Amino acid sequence: MSTFARYLLFQLPGWTIAGVLLTAAALEGWLPAWAAFALGAVLVAKDLLFYPRLRKAYEPGPTHGGTELLGALAIVEAPLSPSGTVRIGAERWRARLFDASARVAEGEQVRVREIDQLTLVVEPLTLAPETAPDA
Repeated sequence: MSTFARYLLFQLPGWTIAGVLLTAAALEGWLPAWAAFALGAVLVAKDLLFYPRLRKAYEPGPTHGGTELLGALAIVEAPLSPSGTVRIGAERWRARLFDASARVAEGEQVRVREIDQLTLVVEPLTLAPETAPDA
């Protein structure tokens, strides 16, 4: 299912409740019919306008349980020296480097090596000196 379809399905109950309440208000004479329709249209338009800002929250991310994150690639958000934060999909995680003497700058990629409670233990994606090809 697409992210936009997931977003619309999440908005549907709210639109339905608002539609029922606005229809009842119009039928009881509390609101003119045009005002009820306009308020409903504004509600739907607001949700559609906010979609680009909220899209990431509706994107599928890694499944939870821990082991699915092992080997995953993450983008460093706060420099790891040796601790900081990384992003995997739409989720932000606390992370620390496996090698405490290493440093990784913001924007670089790291790979998840272990999981220690709610902290990811990561390693940089650079080639180690012993595995670098000979020049």
